[in-house]
Order: sequence, then structure tokens, then C-alpha cells
Amino acid sequence: MAPSQKNQARSYTVAAYTAFGLGFLVPFATSGWQGMQLSQAPWAVVAGLLLWAVGIGLEWRAYVLSHDSGGPMWRRVCDFIGRNASAWLLLGIAFGFAYHPTISTTVFGTNFSAILAITLAVMGIQITLDAWRQLLRDIRPVLLVVLLRWVLMPLIGYCVSFIAFYPFLPEEIANQLAIGMILLATSPTGAASNSLTLISKGDLALSVSATTVSVLIAPFLQPFLVQLFVGSSTSVEAQSMFLDLVQYVLAPVVIASIVGILVPRLVERIKPFLQPIAVLSLACVLMGTISKGTTTILENLAVVAFVLIACVIHGLAGLTLGYVAPRFFKLSHPQRVAASYEVGIENAAIAPALAISYFGPLALLPAVVYGKTQNIMAASIFAPYFLRQAEKLNAPSQDALQSAQVEQFAAAGSGEADRTKDLP
Repeated sequence: MAPSQKNQARSYTVAAYTAFGLGFLVPFATSGWQGMQLSQAPWAVVAGLLLWAVGIGLEWRAYVLSHDSGGPMWRRVCDFIGRNASAWLLLGIAFGFAYHPTISTTVFGTNFSAILAITLAVMGIQITLDAWRQLLRDIRPVLLVVLLRWVLMPLIGYCVSFIAFYPFLPEEIANQLAIGMILLATSPTGAASNSLTLISKGDLALSVSATTVSVLIAPFLQPFLVQLFVGSSTSVEAQSMFLDLVQYVLAPVVIASIVGILVPRLVERIKPFLQPIAVLSLACVLMGTISKGTTTILENLAVVAFVLIACVIHGLAGLTLGYVAPRFFKLSHPQRVAASYEVGIENAAIAPALAISYFGPLALLPAVVYGKTQNIMAASIFAPYFLRQAEKLNAPSQDALQSAQVEQFAAAGSGEADRTKDLP
């Protein structure tokens, strides 16, 4: 893509997000900055939706300039939704926030765990028999990555809670936010880790295997770890949490994976639709969860800054340690890239569902904030660094180049000498 075309695409993206912001502000400001029913001010609802439609149109234009490779329109639309996941997730959050009095009473606000199962099933159906074989073939790196993920992140989340919340906030609010951080830190790895590993030229097989194991063991580990870290500050229904995680996390992944293995041709046919389905269903989950906690968030806006600081520290520590620690166990650079994302990228959809079901609305705030900050940090800091490291490792060293040139020169001189001998 030409530089001018790239700049044009970037301009369209900036304009699109400006339209998204205005589309949120119109109804939210009309409601007196409190959120409103969808039927309260129809003109504001229509204006907001029109602005969002304009934003989506601008995003489409940016996609056409930067990524569109042609083909059938349905395939292009699917690719567009998958590539612009952050925009759709942002719109889901904005819609749930602006219209929370309505959304919180719909199926999105009352049964978002079932919608979350759709997202996880989409991930599960893509776990092929080869992925399971790869997992069994060399399980040591997978076990190391999973162990790092389940040891480091809960400890980091626990420590960050005491640094960022308790010294500055009332104990009741600090307790709720700390619970949210622990829920986030003990959730399984997010599916975005696989995409980030692919983009950063990491070990994708290791990433998929570690994600699979994390999701499978989450129903057993998460209730125990939540009880261990926050059981003293609140009542934790570990058994009910375990049953919910089995129902909404473990079962969809396992059943979908079995279906995918039994009918691989069907999976191949519907594969273009899987990513957009996952993105849109996750947007609906975030829309429902944020609608349940908007009132509490609006009443405690001062705590958002503390949550943002906690999430940045949490993410930087997880992504960095996930890359550095495996070095001591002789893992290769691609394996350490996968480990970084497997450790630092959280499933920001499971934590809000558990927060609303078992704790208070403030407990979902860390997951909502981290869902955005982790992607920003991964895409803007870690992925470029990993790509530069990969280029250095793949590029021949200067000494090797010089040695090769000397050998070529010597070979050429030897050949010239041989030809001279043959002359009369």
C-alpha cells in the first residue's frame, strides 16, 4: 500500500472514531449524562445511530483502502468485521452505557453468560485434531506457559490491588475493585492471544494449545483462586461459580471442538463467518455487562483513574514477564512471544459475567478497562518489538555476511587460478 493511501486510510479511521464518539455523546448528553431509555428521546436515538452508521461507513472506506482484497461481498464484510473488532466492541460498550436503563432489562443484560458461550464455542470449533495432537506431542512448553499464566497473573493482580486501591479509596470500594482485579487475573487466556501471536510471528501451535488448556482448567482453578485471594473480604460461592464456568466456558469449548473434529468440512465452509460471529457476540456480552454496572460507575467516576493505572501496571507486568521468564527455561523467541500473550492477555468477557452474578457492579470495572488497555499495549508496544526481534534473528549477522563474502571471493580467485593453469 502506497504511503499516501495509508495516510488516507488512517484519516478515515480517525474520522470514523470521531463519529462513534459523537454518536455516543448525543444521547448521553440528552439524558443529562445519566443514560436513558430507548424510547425517551427518539430524535437523539436516531441521531446517534446515524452517526454510528456514518462511522461504520468511514471504517469500511479505510478497510477498502488498506486491507480489501476483493472477492464476494459477504466474504469482504466478514473480513471487515473481524479486522475491526475493536470498533464493534467499542460500539457494544457505548450502546450498553448510553441506553443502560433499557439494555439491562433485555436478554443482553439478564442472560449474557449464554451469549458468552457463543463466543467460546466459536473458539472451540476451530481447535482441530492436529491442535490436540500438537498438545500431546510436546507438552512441556505448554505446561510451562500455562503454569506461568496461572501463577503470575493472580499474584500480580493481588499486589496491584493493594498498590492502586487500598491506600487511596474507601475500603468498601477498594474491596469491590480488588475482587474485579482477581476475577480478571484468574480468568483464562483471551482468544485474542492467538491472533496477536500470529501477527507477531510467534509459535501459534503453542499459543492455541496453551489457550485450550487454560480454558479447560479455568472452571476448576478460578473459583479456588478467587476464594484464596478475596475470600477474607467477601463471601465467595465457589461451587456455584464452578458450575457456571463448566456450563458457560468448558462445555461450549469441548462440545464445539468435538463437532469441529467430526465435521471438518462443515467447519471449513463456515470458517469465514466464525470471526465476525465471535466479535459481534462478544460485543453483545460487553453491552449487557456494562449496562448492569453503569449506574454504579457513574456514581464512582473518580475510581476510573485508579482502575486505569492498575490495569496498565497489570498488563505491562504480565506481558513483560510472560516474555522474559521463559528465557530461563530455554524457550525460543517464537515460543516466548506466544508465552507473553498467553500470560498477559486476559479473557475480559468472563470476569464481568462473574462480577455481576456474584459480586457488585464495581467489580466488573477492571475487566471493562483492561479489555481495552491490553489490546492497546499489545498492539502498540509489544507486537512491534517482537517483530523487530524476529527480523534481527532471521537476518544474517554482519560477521556471517563478511565470512560468506570472503569465501565467495576466495572461491572466485581459486577458480581464476585454475583456469590460468589450463592456458598454454
